[in-house]
This record gives sequence, C-alpha cells and structure tokens, in this order.
Amino acid sequence: MPLDRATKAGLRDKVSLANKSNVSSVIEAVEEACATLVPGDKDFERLQNWLVDLRAISEGAVMGKS
Repeated sequence: MPLDRATKAGLRDKVSLANKSNVSSVIEAVEEACATLVPGDKDFERLQNWLVDLRAISEGAVMGKS
C-alpha cells in the first residue's frame, strides 16, 4: 500500500533538509516508512533512492555539488 500524502510530504521535507547533524534520525524515519512498503512499490523505490542520498550525506557528501 502506498504512503499517504502527509507521510510522504513529511519525509520529503526531512530528506530535503537533512544535514550531517540530523541525517541519522532522517535515515531511521525513512527506513521505518520503507519497512511498511512492499519491494516494487513506487514509494518503496523512491524511499530507497532517498536512502542512497542520505547515506552519502552521512559520509560527508554535499548533495547538489560536484
């Protein structure tokens, strides 16, 4: 079952504002939401992509900069 709009919007806001100081809590929130979805669901895939970005941030990457 896909995520409801409010949950998706809340997660999107957290992901877009993630930085080194809060990235671990954002990763936890995304992983919790991901656990409620089945692999192959479009929201599951979206959250997996967010997790890739969040893990890069936790390793010191600055998203949007090359």
